[in-house]
Amino acid sequence: MARYNYFVGGFGDFYSEWHRNKCSDIGYIDIDSVPICINKPCWKPLAVIETVYDTGRNYKKYTTVVEYIAKGLNIPCFLLYYKPIPQTDSLEFKVQRLYPFKSDLNPILEEEWYYEMLKLQIEHDKVCKYKVNNG
Repeated sequence: MARYNYFVGGFGDFYSEWHRNKCSDIGYIDIDSVPICINKPCWKPLAVIETVYDTGRNYKKYTTVVEYIAKGLNIPCFLLYYKPIPQTDSLEFKVQRLYPFKSDLNPILEEEWYYEMLKLQIEHDKVCKYKVNNG
């Protein structure tokens, strides 16, 4: 968790504020996104995604902890910058794969990102014991 809150108003959620004020000698991060298997009750994590609002200024983000988590779970890890496309309900993305291999940060279409996430479920379905008609 960031030491200071950067949102308008300078206040995060109550737990974040508690941690900042009471546990300043303990490191903490939030995990932005963990797509999971949709087959109940599997819910296996399929990836770890660190998201960043794309201001167009700084493309340096420390990702060590989310990479550790992904390696420990042996699932892919991504860094995803996003921003709204004006006068649409769509987003613009830049993505970098962090694990199991590193890629460059590249622009990606919204549909391509959706299919990247869908592929995670499709690959997992091949081994998911909770998938109906798994065969």
